[in-house]
Amino acid sequence: MNPVEYYRRPRVTEEIAEFLRGRWAAVEGTGKRWVRWLSGRPLRVDRPSDVPALVERLRGIGVRSFYGTIEVFKRLEESRDVEEDYEANVLRATPFIDVDIVDEDRVDDAWRCVVEAAETIYNHLCSSYNLCRSIYMVWSGAGIHVRVNENAFSSKLLEQHHPLDVAFAAAEYVLEQLEPQLLDLIRRCKGMIKIENLVAPKRVFTAPLSLHRRLDRVAVALAPEELGDFSPDWSRPENPHHNPQAWRRYERGEADEYARRALERIGKVRHRTLMEARAAKLSLPVPEPPGGLSLPAAVASAPGSPREPGRFPVMALLQAARYYLLTGNLERAKSWGLNRAIFYAWAKYYGPARRPQLAARAHRYSTRGSTVDEDELRWEEVGGERAQVSPRGWYVIGGVEQRPEDFDRNVARKFEEAGISFEEAWRAALEYLQRFPRSVLRDPQRFYKEVYEPVRDHFVEKVLKKVREKHGALDRWLRRG
Repeated sequence: MNPVEYYRRPRVTEEIAEFLRGRWAAVEGTGKRWVRWLSGRPLRVDRPSDVPALVERLRGIGVRSFYGTIEVFKRLEESRDVEEDYEANVLRATPFIDVDIVDEDRVDDAWRCVVEAAETIYNHLCSSYNLCRSIYMVWSGAGIHVRVNENAFSSKLLEQHHPLDVAFAAAEYVLEQLEPQLLDLIRRCKGMIKIENLVAPKRVFTAPLSLHRRLDRVAVALAPEELGDFSPDWSRPENPHHNPQAWRRYERGEADEYARRALERIGKVRHRTLMEARAAKLSLPVPEPPGGLSLPAAVASAPGSPREPGRFPVMALLQAARYYLLTGNLERAKSWGLNRAIFYAWAKYYGPARRPQLAARAHRYSTRGSTVDEDELRWEEVGGERAQVSPRGWYVIGGVEQRPEDFDRNVARKFEEAGISFEEAWRAALEYLQRFPRSVLRDPQRFYKEVYEPVRDHFVEKVLKKVREKHGALDRWLRRG
């Protein structure tokens, strides 16, 4: 499928433009290259003609997919609208749950499990809370989003609670209630799917009729009552079976009662970027392999060339490897790596001027992880960086421990999903860091600039492949000898 030709179709451009209107847009090109800004302003798609125009203007990245934030904003004119003025500028936010196929090349094996999970979630919301008409599904090509139309919440409710708090609680509450049933489904499906609450600030999701980032499939919307007839063939780009009314229908106020119960149970997340640490992520554990380096959920690495895992996992991995080389403690290295990745993500969101606020205070959170009172915490310095430590020895942000199993779920799994054995990624990271003098590892600024920055978007090319080439050459030399 030629994306340039595909994004000239009137039906496609009209659907994408209408869905993205008011949302901060994003486009993804080949090799996970993203564009979210144009001329220093948030990327917008206001008219159907904007879609092919962007494809042409950004031809250099090979545009594949169109996304929009889960938030609908009041205005999108300048950078401050999504940065300094973010909190007051959010008009509404879309709750969604991601039911994803772990290995995109196994769609034929796993899609029925995805549908069953989506039906389970919808049936619970509809039968238990009468939240029926305002839910829709989007099949992305390798999974389903279960979304609640953002207009199903009344203005009165959103005056009392920030839209992002409403969206997070709405997604988290249903997964908390259905966790036993959904985990049983994941077991029966042999770990081929995972189910997550991905609500977070400025999170983007796929626009209806967008091409998949890698597969020759398109995102199609469908109503819950269509799930029984669904087939992955609906997403073929030649003639997609897309229900344009599915994502448009809603009943104002239908979701209010459910949202109030969810907010009462889940509460408000004080620091926005910690939503990802709190969010439910349902998947299967696996036995610990030899060598003591435990891995996350049972995931078959995608065949073919490995993909870049993303900046957050790379930061966490390199920080963990850095800690391990400095101290020799593997389990605490995992805690440190995740802690620092969350910290730098928070710092990027709020800006350097507000960084001390995160380190200066600890809060209690209702979380699936472990929460710690402030008076139980102590400070510890590693490599020129200070972090709080719990009585159990795990590092803490926002009152929440970052445990080794959290690292496995949030970091190691990302490498597996990108087609990279985490054991191999760990060994490669250690070899890469050992090229640098210990003075660099002990200096946080030099570590960030000299170690992390050069490879944050090129881990596969600049770290993994170089280590593979090195060992491959050694193996060939030994065989010749």
